[in-house]
Order: sequence, then C-alpha cells, then structure tokens
Amino acid sequence: MNQHYTRHLKELLRAPFEVLRNLFFYRHMLVQMISIEIKGRFAGSFGGLFWHFIHPVLMLLVYLFVFIYIFKLRIGAGGGTWASAIYIMAGLFPWFIVAEGLLRGTSSLVENAGLIQKTAFPTEILIGKAVLAPVVSYGIAIVLLTAYKAVFGGYVKIILLLPVIMFFQILFTLGLAFFTAAVSVFFRDIIQMIQILINFWIYVTPILYPMNMLPDWAKKLMFLNPLYPLVAVYQSLFLNGTIEISYLLFLMIFWSLAFFFLGSFFFIKLKYEFADWL
Repeated sequence: MNQHYTRHLKELLRAPFEVLRNLFFYRHMLVQMISIEIKGRFAGSFGGLFWHFIHPVLMLLVYLFVFIYIFKLRIGAGGGTWASAIYIMAGLFPWFIVAEGLLRGTSSLVENAGLIQKTAFPTEILIGKAVLAPVVSYGIAIVLLTAYKAVFGGYVKIILLLPVIMFFQILFTLGLAFFTAAVSVFFRDIIQMIQILINFWIYVTPILYPMNMLPDWAKKLMFLNPLYPLVAVYQSLFLNGTIEISYLLFLMIFWSLAFFFLGSFFFIKLKYEFADWL
C-alpha cells in the first residue's frame, strides 16, 4: 500500500516537469502554432487582426460604461472615475486570458482529434497553444497599462512584479486546461459545462465590484475561489503600485502550483489513451 502511494506521489511530482520539458523542447513548433492560431482566426476577413483586438476592447468599454457610469462604481475612499476604471481593467485583462485559455484549452484535443490519431507528437503542445495565444493578445493591453502606471504613476515595481504574476497565471490556466482537456476526451459535455462556468465565474469574483461590497459570509467563501487572489493581486498592483496584502500573493502561488501539478498529473496519466477515445 505504501509503495502504491509512493509511486503516485513520484508521478505527481514528475508530471509538471515532463509537461514543461515537452513544451520547451517543442517551443519552436509551439510559437509557430500560436502565430498561426492568432493570424488564422480571422484569415480572409477584411479587418484581419483588427477584429482580434477590437472584441475585448468593446467588451471592456461596455463593462466600464455599465459599472462606472450607470452603477456609479467608485473604488476606495474618495476614489474617482479613473481609479475605478483602472480597477476594472486590472481585473478584466487577466480574466480574459484565463477565460479564453481555459475554454479553448478544454476543446483543443477534441477539435484536433484527427491530428492526434494520425501523428505522434506531445499533445501538451495543443493545450499550450490554446493557453498562450490569449496571453500574447491580451498581454499587450496589460503591458500598455503597466507602462502607463510606471511612467505617469511612478509605479516602477510593477515592471518587476508583473512577469512573476503572469508566470503563475499561466501555470494556473495550464493546470486547469490540462485537466478539463483530458476529461473532454472521455466526457464531451464538459466543454459546454466550462462555458457555463466561465459565464458564472466572472460575477462571483470581485472583478467588476470591490470586495468590500460583499457580506461577511461571502468574503470568507471568496478565499475558496482560486481566481480571487490572482485578480486581487493584479488590482492591488495597478491601483497601489505594490501588493499590499502579502498573503494574497502566497494564496495565488498556492492555487497556481496546486492546479498545475494536479492538472499535469491527470493529463500525463491519460494522454496515451486519447487516440483510442477520440
């Protein structure tokens, strides 16, 4: 019995490094697939890549208009309109990355069933492409917001902390996507379930409203929401130039590593059965 648990523990600890090794070894293929994914999504359309960027911008403008000008959302004591807009943008941009990466990652194996059945290659690449493509797209907006706060707000720490936060965000999204993608091979309905979860998740996370608007019981439950510390770290960083509540950073790292280790372990255990079930 002890040997059984020891073997699974070793596999759990080894799986994330195997995944990262494959992603690194096939990095050139991964970069090429990400480029094709971004360019090919709107190939043949008149606007081209313009539509890739205009959609999240329009969604952002709608959220800003509704929550700031209609609901009169104000962040902090005496917080103005611009501070509230920064708060919403700081939550929405990373949310877009997680939501799109998780949704596309979940369906990536099913959508590429023919490729998996006919070609021998590490299927981790498909998940990596789905998760990293939104990072490239929406990451541009985060970099621009970072540059603005660093130059005009004097928040130079953002430049140093942002790569660390984005790294753990990628691990978090990869872990979720590895798990859901593996499940989708055997249970296709999970793709629709994830779509429902994403539509629900944004409203139960303090992205469009501050944490202090919630009742006490909801604040306590929020620490069970793995997305909350990630969003809260981004919001604190862009509003204050630093991470004011240090335990949120540790909680973000914990959730990121936990999901990445468990998702990688689950994916590696099942990956050799994908071709038979797709």
